[in-house]
Amino acid sequence: MTCHALLHGPDEASLARIVAAGGGTYVGLQPRLGRAEPLVLFDAPSGTTLSVPLSCCSVEAVRGRIAESRGGV
Repeated sequence: MTCHALLHGPDEASLARIVAAGGGTYVGLQPRLGRAEPLVLFDAPSGTTLSVPLSCCSVEAVRGRIAESRGGV
């Protein structure tokens, strides 16, 4: 799935698969609320809720945010 496809009609099942492959648990999609784009929300294995911008949602981005939350990056 391309970023373009995600920006023009996210399929939540696809987002959940991306997040799961990155080690997280998909929570939902947060609307823009004054930001440039929506956020993909997910829980890390620690239970912390994290996010990545929709356009950057990838297995690598999810893994990176989880690593950051552990103090690894």
